[in-house]
Amino acid sequence: MFKTCGFDSSVRVLSFPNAFDISSELGVVGEVEERVFPDGEVLVRLPDVGGEVALVLRLFPNVNDNLIKLLLAIDALNDMGARRVILVLPYLPYSRQDRRFRPGEPISSKTLLKTFSAFSVHTVITVDLHKSYISEYAPRVLIKNLYPAAEFAARVSADVVLSPDVGSLHRAEILGSQMGVPHTHFVKSRDRNTGVVVLTPKSDVELRGMRVAIVDDIVSTGGTLVEACRAAKTLGASRVYALITHCLFVKDARDKVLSCVDRVICTDTVLNEFAEVKVGPLLRKALDEVTTSNI
Repeated sequence: MFKTCGFDSSVRVLSFPNAFDISSELGVVGEVEERVFPDGEVLVRLPDVGGEVALVLRLFPNVNDNLIKLLLAIDALNDMGARRVILVLPYLPYSRQDRRFRPGEPISSKTLLKTFSAFSVHTVITVDLHKSYISEYAPRVLIKNLYPAAEFAARVSADVVLSPDVGSLHRAEILGSQMGVPHTHFVKSRDRNTGVVVLTPKSDVELRGMRVAIVDDIVSTGGTLVEACRAAKTLGASRVYALITHCLFVKDARDKVLSCVDRVICTDTVLNEFAEVKVGPLLRKALDEVTTSNI
């Protein structure tokens, strides 16, 4: 049975239970039933649909179990004759494994996207990929990579936007432009005599007395964020805010982060207590663009 949510009914939206709050923003929602057998195997059951179908699922936590459920659901849609399968995956796991770090390792993000391609997925709509270039690993799959800069900017006033390293510099640049404030990133150096690691801003942006917004895509253990927060406060920042897209908070990360950061703002791509930014409207707009295009 489908629940009507006021969206274009030309696309059928099917949601796993862990994403009902997001999928309710997207359209006419049907439920994907799921079951776990005593031996650990899983079963999914979908409503009988065809045409254009959007499948919504949070892949974190229990990443590997959820990926198997997702693949089973995609294959079921193919068997039912779905014309176009669109995946709405707010957080895409394995995106940090974007290259081969040591011989013999797979490029896991490539493996995942190639699997989607092999299952004839047309589009993946996601939020803030760790590295945007991983979309090139599956050129036949359209990747819609969204970033909620305006939504973050509307929730905090800051004087400087700071990336903890060069990897999130583009996020700091986008958010700084959105807020109308300067941005910079930390550079890590080691004292040759003491061995102490020091973080210093790349540019001559002054942090003393400033409200600093640290921006990053993921907080997992919290180590990188806390290191950047402490460095900012050592340099005189009056307050430090964290604007993080995917807040995983593994183990004691929550308490570690709150020991330094004055305010944490996350999205709801992963369920967490700091999820002030709701990505449903952003995903809805992207889904509308996909379903009304001729791509």
